[in-house]
Amino acid sequence: MVEKLKKLRYEFCSKTTIGNLPLVCISIGVGARTAKGFIAIGNISVGVISIGIVAIGGFALGLVSLGAFILGCICAGLVSVAGISLGLIAIGGVAVGIFSLGGISVGVASVGGIAIGGQAATGGLAIAPVAMGIVTKADVSLSFIDINELMSTQKEQFTALIYDKYPNIWKPFVDWVTMLF
Repeated sequence: MVEKLKKLRYEFCSKTTIGNLPLVCISIGVGARTAKGFIAIGNISVGVISIGIVAIGGFALGLVSLGAFILGCICAGLVSVAGISLGLIAIGGVAVGIFSLGGISVGVASVGGIAIGGQAATGGLAIAPVAMGIVTKADVSLSFIDINELMSTQKEQFTALIYDKYPNIWKPFVDWVTMLF
């Protein structure tokens, strides 16, 4: 049985290189198999485009991922989409980032079921200096849409509240927390 398990592996590295990296490197199988290449696919993969259980790279897809643009279960990077996500822009079940969107969202500008924002937050429970939600804890807040009010009116009111509190706020923060309207 042990002999059969040892044979469960596949390795390939292309002879074509970019710099010192092979164009394509694949190393999968039983054990800690590492693939390093421009395009890397392996149990552990490191590459510009990386796919693996553990993936590190510019574009990474894996259970645990680290990189610039990443997708996975647990991720950290510039733009991160994951169950547990950490990044400049973080989207996920639990999202922590400057711009965060998720079930539980923590950041400077947060949107989510439970949104905790350093400057602004929108969500079911919104906690921030300026917040909009069903339940809010804020210096200034706005409750979610009344049936008789138009959505655009709510967006304008919330945007005005943010700019009143932070006159010099970076516009992408405002756009982020009002994106759902």
